[in-house]
Amino acid sequence: MHAKPTLADLRAFAAVGELQSFAAAARTLHLSQPALSRRIAHLEDQLGVRLLDRTTRSVELTPLGQRFLGEIRSLIASLDRSVVSLHDVAQLEAGDVTVGCVFSAVHHFLPGVIRSFRAQHPHVLVRIIEEGADEVLTFVKTGEADFALNYTGMQDPEVEFTPLLREPFVVACPADHPLAQRRAVRWDELADHPYALVSHASRNRVLIDQALAEVARLPRPVCEVRHVSTLIGLVEHGLAIAVVPRLALPRKPGSVVGVPLDKPAITRTIGLVKRTGRSLSPAAAAFARMLTQASRASGQGAARKAA
Repeated sequence: MHAKPTLADLRAFAAVGELQSFAAAARTLHLSQPALSRRIAHLEDQLGVRLLDRTTRSVELTPLGQRFLGEIRSLIASLDRSVVSLHDVAQLEAGDVTVGCVFSAVHHFLPGVIRSFRAQHPHVLVRIIEEGADEVLTFVKTGEADFALNYTGMQDPEVEFTPLLREPFVVACPADHPLAQRRAVRWDELADHPYALVSHASRNRVLIDQALAEVARLPRPVCEVRHVSTLIGLVEHGLAIAVVPRLALPRKPGSVVGVPLDKPAITRTIGLVKRTGRSLSPAAAAFARMLTQASRASGQGAARKAA
């Protein structure tokens, strides 16, 4: 039968291993040094290995002790987060929520919700991880993010996708460009103008390429970049036009305008993504609820899942 050290033994070892001092660890744990020593001895006895090398002046982790400390540190941290989560159930007076978000959706969705959430729960830390679609989806799957705003994951069994907004792609062009005053632009018309696009590293490129499989006359790109935000910068400087998600346009009217695309029109669905079968923490659930409500109140309505 495998030995089963107590949590108190593990906390004692973690404190000594991290602080490299019995005296400092004893003070941190509010224990006497003899009591702390007994816990370490009990742990080593149950495991059958030496975890610490002790002298009269120093304490050092053995190689096995270093490995064991690395493994239990995350376990103890996970347990501590669980305790905080229980407290959140009652009061939401502490804790944190981590939200993944694709770059183009950050400014549209999050500032107002963060403001409202902070007003109700000022002691809860809101952490935003803004990355590309694939990275954001991975953050949700690995648990690094509680949930995310993303446009991928609808068909992924590892996550649940709740649609919030169906967003069209538009032609981003300088305000003084010949296309800027048009009510709509056909794809084949883009070939008459310098055109920039995102690389295949972007999921937006995948969506565009799939939609344009049957279009005969495609624009020839003059520049390829990795991020949509860089495309907007090129457009602002008058170097090219670009096809971008509408949310990627600058929030304030100015040097860049977005013109609807036609034949074909392309859309993507932004949704709330969470791990399948995994409950959100109280703080994350409260933030997700406010985010969903704000999305519906914005007049955009909840989009239906794409078929």
